[in-house]
Amino acid sequence: MGVHPFLVGPTPLRWPADLVVTELDRLIAAAPADGPGAADPHLWGQEVEHFLREVFPAGPVEEWPALWSSGWEQGHDRAVSGAGTRWLRELRSAVDTMPEPRSRPAYWTERRAGDLPRTRGTRESAAAVADAVADLEQAGYLVWAFGQACVDRPVAGVLGEDPAEAVHSALGRVGLWPIAVHHTSYTLDDLADVIEFLADQVRRPTRSYLHDYAGCGRHFDGFDAVRGVQVYRARINAVLRSSDLGVELGEHGRLVQTTPPGLGDLVTDALGGSSVHAADAAELAHAVARFRAREATELDRRHAVIALAGILERRRGLVSEHLLQKDAGALFTIANTYGIRHQKADQRIEYEPQLYLEWVFYLYLGVIHLTNRIVAEQQQEREEQ
Repeated sequence: MGVHPFLVGPTPLRWPADLVVTELDRLIAAAPADGPGAADPHLWGQEVEHFLREVFPAGPVEEWPALWSSGWEQGHDRAVSGAGTRWLRELRSAVDTMPEPRSRPAYWTERRAGDLPRTRGTRESAAAVADAVADLEQAGYLVWAFGQACVDRPVAGVLGEDPAEAVHSALGRVGLWPIAVHHTSYTLDDLADVIEFLADQVRRPTRSYLHDYAGCGRHFDGFDAVRGVQVYRARINAVLRSSDLGVELGEHGRLVQTTPPGLGDLVTDALGGSSVHAADAAELAHAVARFRAREATELDRRHAVIALAGILERRRGLVSEHLLQKDAGALFTIANTYGIRHQKADQRIEYEPQLYLEWVFYLYLGVIHLTNRIVAEQQQEREEQ
């Protein structure tokens, strides 16, 4: 077939590029092959077509059916599977050249406001979340939980015949679902609960077909929980990033406090780095989750800082070796002197907890990440000797 440009035009992808690549890798790995247990070529082709229709506005959506149907018409199912796999690999290589989802250009009054960011409050954020949920509902992401509407044979989802009642029962109050009807009266707690509830329910359909009887519409099947929450998280966080709510949806479907600007990569890298001691990874993950939880209190945040201080205490020798002696000592003086780690009468407690604990937390997290990197580099040098 040869490498060729995929004609997607200026319209952006509907998913972030990293998710597009991850799903393409899954489809390529699942391609039909000869032998026992091989994937059904028909179902695989349907999954590819459904993915393309969901993610790409043009170009690949039109090219794939022509490639796939021509092979089936000639009865060359395995041959067309091979050609399809090569085509998907070319598409994967071209993803980096395609525009990603982006915010719309600013309107007149927004531009006149200069550099002052216009952020959404609770009411505006709830409306934007409702719009995102409506888009995902149309794409079949709520079918697994809320059921498949159909003109002649509707099917209930796992929430049963009355999904609104299931939502209200789970969240302990009424007036929350459907979100399209009730979002105008949401409080921040209402919005947060609905966002987290839906994170547990969304499933991405991997296949679909058009039920054209009486104009019924598209039906969905093959639900994927992992990809479902990944796409849902991307859509919801796009809304939350432009809000003043100070939260984002974490990997496990729960809202966490946003990290200060520029420190998001530090959290990711520190959690993903090599551990110096066996207990470090679990303690670090617990401390980060506790500190960033939406409902975290001052006491929760202080205990998270104490946990990081404990990790550094086990690394005191490593810290002292690679930092100036005074700097290493200062790290522990901060926790011991300012009423964080110990509660003694002579400790300093006249500080603003919100700002101070945040500063100490990310300072300690940065040193933990530094020592992780030092240990990893030392290990690599030993292996190369």
